[in-house]
Amino acid sequence: MRYSCRRFLGLQIGETAICSGPNSHGLGLPGSSPGRYGGRMPNVSQLLTVAALTTGLNGDRTLEYVQRAQYLLGCNAWSEVVRIGNSSPNGHYPRIVNALIFQLDSALWFYTPTDGTQSLSHFRGRVEADKRDLGPLLAAIDPGFTRWEVLPETAGRPYPPERIPNGCFIESMAILFQKLANGARIEDPRLLSYYVALPGGIRGHTVLQFTQGGRILVVDPDKPTTIVKIRYANQEDPMSVVSRMRSDAAKARYLPLREFLDRAQECYSSVLTVQRSSS
Repeated sequence: MRYSCRRFLGLQIGETAICSGPNSHGLGLPGSSPGRYGGRMPNVSQLLTVAALTTGLNGDRTLEYVQRAQYLLGCNAWSEVVRIGNSSPNGHYPRIVNALIFQLDSALWFYTPTDGTQSLSHFRGRVEADKRDLGPLLAAIDPGFTRWEVLPETAGRPYPPERIPNGCFIESMAILFQKLANGARIEDPRLLSYYVALPGGIRGHTVLQFTQGGRILVVDPDKPTTIVKIRYANQEDPMSVVSRMRSDAAKARYLPLREFLDRAQECYSSVLTVQRSSS
């Protein structure tokens, strides 16, 4: 088990409270205005959750769900499954937390089946340093996260076609990877995260957005085989796009996925090479 250092004073989920270095940029994803990474992020119950309503889960299956999330990312994105020991007796999280840490858009992200996906890094451009020193980042999510271990990969393990709880963020990425692997012509792919004010608080959901021939297309992981054509919307304005899908969204944000346009095909080709050599 590795032990994290002391939590940074004044650092909270939902804001960027650390001074940025000369080669990094403050991270406010998703939640700050597009192109701005130094401002405060909205307080979404102190968690930047991009998932549907949290459902009750069987704690014994959380590791399976996290491993399936890693399987969905495949070799397209760096990821690690971690088991975290939580020393907070009355915190939000259980005593043992299984989570997936993965890399996207020059930052690290944190997925758990109970809370969905939230940003782990506090600044873009510090990924390698963050990987070497996860302690302060984990402690910022919960001060009880004082020890953790990286679990072995299970990339070759077959998984049933079952959805991961609160996994719309990762599932949207996986839809893009599959389309690229199948040779689909994808332009300007993005994650479109939007937030809806409900009686129980603000809840978020993420879908995949891309263009083909100038047309805006959206795929919702709730209906992964359906491609929705968005008309009369400004593709640079996420609220303009969301408003064509539903009328109750309070806020929307983009996260670019262009980095995967070439990588997904390379990843798929390498997997085929390994499969052929082992057969």
